[in-house]
Amino acid sequence: MVALTWAGTALASSPTSARSQCEIGAFVQETDPAGLNVRAAPNAKAKILGKLLPVHVDPEQGYRTRAEVEVVASDNGWFLIRNARDNADMTGQPERPMYKGEGWVSGSRLIVKSQANVGRAAPLASAPEVLRFRDGDTFDSSAMMDGGRLAACMGKWAQVEFSEGRLPAEIREKLQVSPPARQGLPAGRFRAWVDKICDLQETSCSGLGGDAP
Repeated sequence: MVALTWAGTALASSPTSARSQCEIGAFVQETDPAGLNVRAAPNAKAKILGKLLPVHVDPEQGYRTRAEVEVVASDNGWFLIRNARDNADMTGQPERPMYKGEGWVSGSRLIVKSQANVGRAAPLASAPEVLRFRDGDTFDSSAMMDGGRLAACMGKWAQVEFSEGRLPAEIREKLQVSPPARQGLPAGRFRAWVDKICDLQETSCSGLGGDAP
C-alpha cells in the first residue's frame, strides 16, 4: 500500500499521484448501450479486455439497476475492478453476461454508496472534516450517489468528486462544504474522503451507520 502523506487539508482536492490498494464495492454508472470498457492497464489506450454492462432501466417503473463490482486498487482516476455482476433480484431478469475478470475502468463511470455523515480531507478518521449535511444526514441517498464519481480509494475509504450540477437544489442547500474540498477543482465541484461504503443497492448495510456527531 502506498504510504499516505499530506499537509493540512490538501488531499481533499488533490488527485492520487500513485497506485493505492483498497477494498470497496462500487456501481457502474454507464449509460452507453455499448457498455464500459475494461482495460489491461490504467489508461484509455490500453488493450480492452471486456465490457461492463450499462445501467438497466425498468421499462415500466423506470427503476435503475447498476452492475456491481469490487474495487481493489486506484491509479490516477482509474480503478482495478473484479467480480462484476448483475443484480438479477433487482432487475427481475436473468443475469446479463459481462466481463468478470480483473481490469481497469475509469472512475468517471463508477459511483459508491457511503453511509457516513462526514466527508474528510484524507482517508483517516482523524483528518479534518470538509463535508457534511447541516441536518446530520448520511450520504447514502440516490441523489448523493448520482451526484458523485469515484476519484480515488485507499483501504476502506473512497474519495468522491461531486458535481453541483448533478445534485438537486434541495441537496445543495443542505450541504456544508468547506473551502479545502473545492481546492484545485473547477467551479461547482468538490471532493471528500468517505468511509462506511455499502455495496448493496437495494438496502442499507447493517453495522455501518453515520459518524457520531
